[in-house]
Amino acid sequence: MFRHLAGLGGLSLLLGPLAPGGAFAQEDEAKEATAPQVSCYTAATQASDDYTATQLCRGARSTAPAECFLRVQKEGSLTQGQALQLCQFATSDDDPASCFLQAQSKSFGDDARLLQLCQPPVTEFLRYCPVYVQ
Repeated sequence: MFRHLAGLGGLSLLLGPLAPGGAFAQEDEAKEATAPQVSCYTAATQASDDYTATQLCRGARSTAPAECFLRVQKEGSLTQGQALQLCQFATSDDDPASCFLQAQSKSFGDDARLLQLCQPPVTEFLRYCPVYVQ
C-alpha cells in the first residue's frame, strides 16, 4: 500500500507543474506582478519627464505618488517641482493632493506654505538624510 501511495505522490509531483493551478504556475504569476514603483513610474510619465517620474516613485509602495502628482498638475497651480515636493512619498493613507487643493481653495496662504502643510510626514524626516538619484 505504501508503494502505491508513494507512486501516486511521485506522479503528482511530475504532473503538478503541468496543471494550470499548479505550484509553479502560481510562482510565475507572482514573479510577473508589477512592482509598485514601476506602476507608479508608468503613471507618472503621463505628465512628467523620466527624471521627475523616477524621483517621484522611488520607494513607492503604490501608485499614490503618481495619482497625487497627476491630480495637482491637473487641478492645481503647481510647477512640476512643487508637485514632486508635495506628492513624493505619498501613500494611500494620506492624501496630500486633497489637502493642498482644499487649503488652496480656502486661501490659507501661498503655495510654499501649503506644500509644507500638506506634505506626507515622512518627507520631514528624509530632509536630514537625502538620497540623490542620477
